[in-house]
Amino acid sequence: MRRRDVLAAGALAWLAGCGRAGSQSPTLVIGKPGDISTMDPAITTMSGDFAPIGLAYEKLVRFVMKDGAPTGDVEGELARAWTLDADGRSWVFDLSPGHRFDDGSEVTADAVRFSFERCLKIGRGVAQALGGLEAVEVQGPHRVRFRMAAAMPIFPLILALAPMVVINPRVMRFETNGDLARAWLSEHTAGSGPYHVTGWLRGQRVTLKANPFAAVKPRHFERVAIKVVKDESAYRTQLRKGDIDIYESVTPDAVEPLAAMEGVRVISQPMPLVIALVPNNRRKPLSDVRVRRALAHAVDAAGIARTIVRGRASMIHGVLPAGVPGQDASIPLIAYDPAEARRLLDEAGIAPGLALTLSYAQTSAASDTVALAIQSQLAKVGIDLRLEVLAPSAMSKVRSGDFDLSISTWYADFPDPWPIMKFAYNSANIGEGLNLSRYSNPAVDRLLNTAEATMDQAERIRLYREAQRIIVSDQPMIDLFSLHGIIACRADIEGFDYSFWQPGIYNAAAMSRRAESAAA
Repeated sequence: MRRRDVLAAGALAWLAGCGRAGSQSPTLVIGKPGDISTMDPAITTMSGDFAPIGLAYEKLVRFVMKDGAPTGDVEGELARAWTLDADGRSWVFDLSPGHRFDDGSEVTADAVRFSFERCLKIGRGVAQALGGLEAVEVQGPHRVRFRMAAAMPIFPLILALAPMVVINPRVMRFETNGDLARAWLSEHTAGSGPYHVTGWLRGQRVTLKANPFAAVKPRHFERVAIKVVKDESAYRTQLRKGDIDIYESVTPDAVEPLAAMEGVRVISQPMPLVIALVPNNRRKPLSDVRVRRALAHAVDAAGIARTIVRGRASMIHGVLPAGVPGQDASIPLIAYDPAEARRLLDEAGIAPGLALTLSYAQTSAASDTVALAIQSQLAKVGIDLRLEVLAPSAMSKVRSGDFDLSISTWYADFPDPWPIMKFAYNSANIGEGLNLSRYSNPAVDRLLNTAEATMDQAERIRLYREAQRIIVSDQPMIDLFSLHGIIACRADIEGFDYSFWQPGIYNAAAMSRRAESAAA
């Protein structure tokens, strides 16, 4: 079927299944503020792309959740058992029978090998988290071995990340010019999850239908629509009328009006997400730790959190958000102290009038407001801050190191220091767009590398805490706060279990609409 035909089929499915969300239609409608960029799990690390991926694919393992947060343990999804070899470097997984892709073919160890080798060959997205993977070996139709370069105790947790899915090897029939089927998979899915994509009208909606071969069948919703609703007043109206069931990016200003709306409930919880002001540690005068400390004292992070995000944020002690092992509440918050900031600048020989540029992308409605607040606060200590708004595609300039200051985020995908500390502070990731500050300290690198390969959890956390205190002293970034996530849902949706540790992932197959609402 050509792409044009797929889109037409998707549009017909939408028209057949939609109408008011409160009708007897078995369609769940999820509203998003923007379109997804790709459906290829090997390419994306953006949570905005995770909804169709999470619905259409399965992983070897998934996180065990409690009260909306991962516990640090995993349970089988495609795998029924897994063991660590005696050498501490090889993980062996046995697959559960009965899992089939959406074309009816079986999920086998060969499919697992294909999926992870494809990720490594592409070298983008999830490959960044698979750097220690040397080989994937098939040891039987339903047994696969992952051989690591060194011991990696958190490897099962990495396999539970949203893009670590198993793809049908038959997608290679869609390969074009050696692209490993990237063009096709950017617009389609080929997984064993409860749904599969039937159409994508760019900028409007993605439609999914139940996978007839899936091991997990939908409890109620035979279809899912992921609908782009960019205007805030539009999503409020559609939630109120029942034209959408869930909206995933509620702004702090909208919480009270939505909470007062009949038939709508609002859920808000802390997210393990760090928002930071990022100085280029390799560009003068920001290479001077005194200047970076001055910036930290000059920015009123608590004031920004209180006014701009309406207090829906938590301050950060050290470099890790609350809920992540290794987070150290004994590390004091940086005091807002313009006088101390000016003293440090004078000590560094920086006269009033220093000109710097803040280069950032408008990733949310609050991006400009936060940037303007930082500009105003730095002006009070004699720093003339110019604002440079970049399109997301132009952020490559910042990732390449051509910037003074930027704003970025780091996310703890699971409760471990590794996702933030490895990618934000290890010098091996400079130039990859991850260690954005271009921070380098050999002592920190040694601690992080040792912790990554240490099997004893208590010792791992001790090493990470030691590294954290060195990082705090070096002040490579100014952590502003950790945001709270906000999502709105129609009150008649039952079984909705959303975690802000896994943004964009929906358990649609387990959801249903309350019978009395459907009959209304």
